[in-house]
Amino acid sequence: MDNKDESNVHDDTVKPSRRGFLQQAGALGAGAALTANPIAGMAQNKGGLAPGMTGGPTGFNGAERFQYNASMSEGRAIEGIKKLKAAGKAPKKLTMLLTDGAIGQITKPFPVGKIGAQTYPTGAPSAKEVWERETGIEIDIVGATADDIFKKVMQDVTTGSGQFDIYTGPWNSTGDLVAAGGAVNCDPFVKAYKPDWADPQRGTPTPEMEKLLYTYNGSYYSFSLDGDFQTWFYLKDIYEKPDVQKKFADKYGYKLGPANTWEEVDKISEFFTGLDVGNGPMYGNGNLMSPFWGLATFYSRFASMAMPNFYFFDENGKPNLATELGIQCANEHVNSFKWSPPDALTFTWAEAYATVWNLKCPHTAIYTNIAKFGDGYKDDGSPKSKATGKLAAHLPVGRKFGDKINRRSVLYYHITGWLSSKSKHPEAAYLFMQWLSSTRTYTWMAGNPGGYFDPMQLANFKEPLVAATYQPYSMDMIPKTIARSAPTLNFAGQTALDNALDQELQAALTGQKTAKEAMIAAQKKWEQIIKRQEKSGILKAIAASRKTWPTLVDPA
Repeated sequence: MDNKDESNVHDDTVKPSRRGFLQQAGALGAGAALTANPIAGMAQNKGGLAPGMTGGPTGFNGAERFQYNASMSEGRAIEGIKKLKAAGKAPKKLTMLLTDGAIGQITKPFPVGKIGAQTYPTGAPSAKEVWERETGIEIDIVGATADDIFKKVMQDVTTGSGQFDIYTGPWNSTGDLVAAGGAVNCDPFVKAYKPDWADPQRGTPTPEMEKLLYTYNGSYYSFSLDGDFQTWFYLKDIYEKPDVQKKFADKYGYKLGPANTWEEVDKISEFFTGLDVGNGPMYGNGNLMSPFWGLATFYSRFASMAMPNFYFFDENGKPNLATELGIQCANEHVNSFKWSPPDALTFTWAEAYATVWNLKCPHTAIYTNIAKFGDGYKDDGSPKSKATGKLAAHLPVGRKFGDKINRRSVLYYHITGWLSSKSKHPEAAYLFMQWLSSTRTYTWMAGNPGGYFDPMQLANFKEPLVAATYQPYSMDMIPKTIARSAPTLNFAGQTALDNALDQELQAALTGQKTAKEAMIAAQKKWEQIIKRQEKSGILKAIAASRKTWPTLVDPA
């Protein structure tokens, strides 16, 4: 590792297991003290439903912002359930398989505790309580880890056990699930109940993003429950230290600031590696490099290799991995590993978060709840991490082409719901998912620090409770990141394609192959997988995916 002294780097670094992290987050719960005043200038309502509203949460100031009536998406879902019940077609219980880290946002009351200058007494309900109170239908939630859940989904599909009415898992796995016949086509339900996912004032930032998140091959199959657009965070407080500024300018000839390009990212990573700013020597590269999780880092760099985009496949569906630009990207990716912590290949997001929270890495492009769980204060007034008050976010990075920069991020993982094709009550399951994913309910849940449903709808970014949880700097940068984000793979064969590339990248990162050898091998594997998947329509899906890529570029 470049002869770096590793003896003190991790002495005070908290490296929780994912399960331990979830338990810690659950302990913070909905009562975690946050840094903004979410109710300043907002209407107050301590009682029940506001005039004209027929449903939604009650019992706390500002509850009316999340209430609804039959003219709204959530209200249409509730009315639909009532009609099913009157016809004797509603179940007593729906069973949902959910990533365990997100369960708290459905089951934990919110808001409760001190939030900015306001203290919310016990009295707020959970989303689960509101649904069950209004419909009489129990929601039974079964948890699974993020990296194991889709295996459980496919096991339920292939065995035909029909254990679940609703699945959740990675957005990237939608194509594989649809191809396996495991997901319900929701087009008739969408037409009948009109969800507000694409509402121009409250829904996804663009109509194209609504299609990307909720449809597959032109039909509605998915329910977006997350905002996993890889967003750049950095330790602003450390960047701005005068001695750090001087050392950086002396070495590179320009002022240190948030990176604009991958070249600048690599210079910052190089600069901070081994630097001690009062908390022990640092490692410069905070980006995920490990199996599965590190693909997001590679795909982000890859997408920016050409203007405005470097696509994973050419217009005929041939992979671009072994091209000159693909090999250059792999070389850069592998080279950046020398600035990573020595155990970075074992990291998940939890360990990556901890390196930033403990001031051991200066920057990272990662999931947005790094700010939710690591910036701000606990109920007792103590900071959530050493990074409290030191974090900020910046635009995605890209490459300069003349006077333009093609800043690119990617959508990767992103908790997504599907209706099980084995469910005996698909319409009732659909109505629950419409209610859960509509812009009022989802905004309310996104503010709840009890889980991982991250903001991604326009309404989310206008909500003070969400800003209090994710910090105001995220409210500005997340939607800008979404607008510059490319999709990763999401069609039948995705799992095999990602696994093949991942294996080759890991071989290069561990020195078993050169980057060029890895890309040539990955190219061959991808071509073989595509050939096997041709009957499933993979070439059509690849062609269609190009239409969902961003075209926005920025001045250099």
